[in-house]
Amino acid sequence: MKFGIMNLFPVSDGASDHQVLRETLEEIELADELGFDSVWLAEHHFSKYGILGSPVSFAMAIAERTKRITIGTAVLVLPLHNPLRLAEDIAALDVLSGGRVAIGVGRGYQPAEFAGFGIPLEESKTRYQETLNVLRLALTQENFSYHGEILRYDNVTTYPRPFTPGGPPILQGTVSPESFRERGARGEAIITSPNFTPLGIMQKNFDLYRTAMEENGHDISSYDLPFMQQVWCGEGEEGLHEAAQAALNYYRTVGKVIPGSEEAMEQERAYYEAVAKNIKLLTLEQTLTHGGNFGSPQKVIDTIEMLREQLGINHYIGWLRIPSLDRRTALKSMEEFATKVIPHFRAQEKAASPESAESAQSAEAVAG
Repeated sequence: MKFGIMNLFPVSDGASDHQVLRETLEEIELADELGFDSVWLAEHHFSKYGILGSPVSFAMAIAERTKRITIGTAVLVLPLHNPLRLAEDIAALDVLSGGRVAIGVGRGYQPAEFAGFGIPLEESKTRYQETLNVLRLALTQENFSYHGEILRYDNVTTYPRPFTPGGPPILQGTVSPESFRERGARGEAIITSPNFTPLGIMQKNFDLYRTAMEENGHDISSYDLPFMQQVWCGEGEEGLHEAAQAALNYYRTVGKVIPGSEEAMEQERAYYEAVAKNIKLLTLEQTLTHGGNFGSPQKVIDTIEMLREQLGINHYIGWLRIPSLDRRTALKSMEEFATKVIPHFRAQEKAASPESAESAQSAEAVAG
């Protein structure tokens, strides 16, 4: 089991943009020292909901200040990017970090972001797929041409070439059952953050992905299966309710930035209307029980073990820096997670390793 942290880069009341960027960089350095496996950076524009417009640029600073942690994006909004420029930046990050890169990509959902860049929201699906196609070609091939509906390139090679042969792994943000099935059939890596999606539905989605993988000859054991949710790890009712309130505040902020029924594409209108309705009805008690993983180290461990058993996840990404949660509270929670939750799973893995089994057999032989 791998463990990561998620960073949204929100600016809460009383904070400054400079403070958010500097403090987040310090927190990521701490995560590297504490033994987390990965850090994930969100892309957003034109709103204090999230102020990091260029995760790959920020990741350059992370690469220079950390030693071992994998640097991921969750997610790059592909329709807003030029794929050749993006491929150049990703490859440079891959070189500077020594191959410590994982690229999460998505289609985006905020109408204001598309409007700000002058990109029609109705083109997002086509732009997403074509940008993804070109990005893959640029990172894997020395020279390529591509002719799509929107993007057209002839005889192109991007530099620098990636440090990782074939380029860093690309994971696609995945939500709908059909997307789980399609990406499993194609053997494509995924990343998901299923806020308030019932466990039964998530189990069906992961089963669709796993079955499609197997039916099409892909070995799922060689893939990361990441799962992302908000986390608070600690003792005491006060911290618990503080974390849940911060999570509730965040979900209500989401309700303000998702597309309205008139802005959303027709085929997605019902989904966004349902999400907005559910957020308006959300209570603190529901957030506490279903809005994340909040509680003592043992409770957090139990939840992760349940997710591993029922979904088959092997990469748990915690939003430990929940927007509006007091920074000292969040850092203490991060340290509790690193010193009590991660070692539990590391001990399990060590006990189950072939080397441990061989040592046990040798000890038995000596004793006999």
